[in-house]
Amino acid sequence: MARIALNGRLLVPGKLEGIGRFTLNSLKHLVALRPDDAFLLVVDRPEDEMFRLGPNVEVVRIRIPARRPWLIRWWLGRPMRRVLQQWKAEAFVSLEGPLASGMPDGFPQLSVIHDLNFEHRPEDLPAQWSRFYRTDFPNYARQATLLGTVSEYSRQDLASTYGLDAQDIRVFPNAADASFVPTTEDGRLQSQRVFASGAPYFVYVGSLHPRKNIDGLLKAFQHYVDAGGGWDLVLVGVAMWSDDLPSLPEEVQRRVHFAGRLNHGDLVAAVAGAQGLVFVPWFEGFGIPLVEAMSCGVPVVASNVTSLPEVCGDAAFALVDPGQPEDISKAMLDLEGHPEAASEAAERGLRRAQDFSWRATGQALSDALNDMMSRR
Repeated sequence: MARIALNGRLLVPGKLEGIGRFTLNSLKHLVALRPDDAFLLVVDRPEDEMFRLGPNVEVVRIRIPARRPWLIRWWLGRPMRRVLQQWKAEAFVSLEGPLASGMPDGFPQLSVIHDLNFEHRPEDLPAQWSRFYRTDFPNYARQATLLGTVSEYSRQDLASTYGLDAQDIRVFPNAADASFVPTTEDGRLQSQRVFASGAPYFVYVGSLHPRKNIDGLLKAFQHYVDAGGGWDLVLVGVAMWSDDLPSLPEEVQRRVHFAGRLNHGDLVAAVAGAQGLVFVPWFEGFGIPLVEAMSCGVPVVASNVTSLPEVCGDAAFALVDPGQPEDISKAMLDLEGHPEAASEAAERGLRRAQDFSWRATGQALSDALNDMMSRR
């Protein structure tokens, strides 16, 4: 039996973002696959049902709100070290990058760094966060006994940017929850009524963040409307750093629907009820909305950069240049105007989505833990 501590800082009840969802789903399966091990989930928030990952999991709260760079460093310093030592932890798993500091030499730590957007696009972040990521994450990558990421693209990027051997970096892909499945026609009509005032719609899922190219998406949608496109656009997510968005003509603005952050059931309904997902960020380490949409049989228009072609495989309806709103608009018009091609892309997506599962990711993490702990 091993005693394994888990970083639960990003398990934020009611506000799970992408890495938090990865953490929650991966840890649930990791814990279930290792019933003879004891786990300690370390969080910075009050007790919540979300933290009950399994019968072999204890929860401890370090009462430091680790939501700023200096507070994250503090939280992972002496308080974390004291918790791990008192609990007699034999390893630490952090699926968001940062690791416990000041631990004895040889103490096994597994880190997953999802992408290096902060190295390539530091201007997309507030200055304090950009400095934190660019200063601390190279150290976490080298400190890790075992380093992981979420795609082959990110694996090669980590290796080349930080001077690491790609063979030493494991890949732990994202997946879609089992509730992401195709909807019925009645379900689609209900989603249209709820999210788009009764209109068929494209959907975007993700934070309203500069890296996600929301400006480019809205400009593309304006081109689409100007060219006679008949579907609306639903944006699911909230602003991460600021909510500055381009102004749109009134006739376009009334066809853009801001759904905000949705609970899980509503998120599934919003995705499954869409005519297509348009996901055109500048940079992604994986892009989980792609797999969620494909699992629902929803055709995908995605950027042709970073990890997104890898995740889509042959399933995308179109891969487009995120810097060319006209190209994005054309793909949207083609999706609306060619239902047979859209249906074929939906079928390819359903097949592609089967290549990803949280259980497989949990198993890969469990295998990595075994390898890491055997090095002691």
